[in-house]
Amino acid sequence: MSVKRIIVIALKVLLAATVIYFAGRQLVGNWAQIADYEWKINPFLLVLSVVLHLVTFVAMSRTWCLLMNAFGFRIPLKSGFKVAYIANLGRYIPGKIWPVFGMIYLLKQIDVNKETAFTSWGIATILGLPPAFLVGVIAIAFRPEMVSGSLSGGLGIGPVLALVATLALSLVLILAPDKTTVLINWVTKLLRRPSVNFRLDKKVALQVYLGYFVSWILYGASFYTFVNAIMTDPGVPVVAGIGSFALAYLIGYLAVFSPGGLGAREWVLTTLLTPFLGPVAAGVAVAARVWNLIVEFIAAAIALVVKLEK
Repeated sequence: MSVKRIIVIALKVLLAATVIYFAGRQLVGNWAQIADYEWKINPFLLVLSVVLHLVTFVAMSRTWCLLMNAFGFRIPLKSGFKVAYIANLGRYIPGKIWPVFGMIYLLKQIDVNKETAFTSWGIATILGLPPAFLVGVIAIAFRPEMVSGSLSGGLGIGPVLALVATLALSLVLILAPDKTTVLINWVTKLLRRPSVNFRLDKKVALQVYLGYFVSWILYGASFYTFVNAIMTDPGVPVVAGIGSFALAYLIGYLAVFSPGGLGAREWVLTTLLTPFLGPVAAGVAVAARVWNLIVEFIAAAIALVVKLEK
């Protein structure tokens, strides 16, 4: 193993440990309040949160299938779901690239070449992450108290500027979707893979972007329902609940050094929910991790029994 590789691994471990430390400190520091809180489970809302969670996965799978149509492959929804949520388990291996390899392996079984599989993942990522940020920024613009501490008093027009910038980026991605190919080819060059030559129609780019935007709202709504399922009248506004989860998930996803965004997602979620929940927010963030894991494994179990078809 080269010295460069050892340094990279060491940095990833250090960053992951740092984030987990700060997230853990929030939990430990507030443990007394979390333990003393009277948690109450609402079975109906809990089941509803799981259903909404799974509906989100179906919506995201449908959006990806729509993208694959642009490549000339008509992937049935159930096959799209299987590919997405079997490969998704690779997120819990550090590096974020393992789901791609899983997707390539599964799509090969239905005669989709690896270049197309990789390109579809790249475009889905480029068009799928900005909507998550947009959902989060909209929430902060409407509920600036989400950003707690000393920063909250100095936000000013920051959320509005972030919203405008995100909308501008979104318009570029939708109106000039070929730019996504440039980004993907930059990544393929780093991975020493052949460059791709694919032109994405503006209409398809818009449909994919909106599909992911709606999916992130659904994802946040499932989390908001979960919070209400384990707490009595938590006092979290709907917009804040949806936006905080979208932002936390996004930042956890971008934390390539942390498997499954462990630590990063909990830290962000605790920070954004503390203005509404106080010290108990750390407990909710940890409970949300368990809830999310359970639903992801339910999705994977469903995907395992689904037959992969063209």
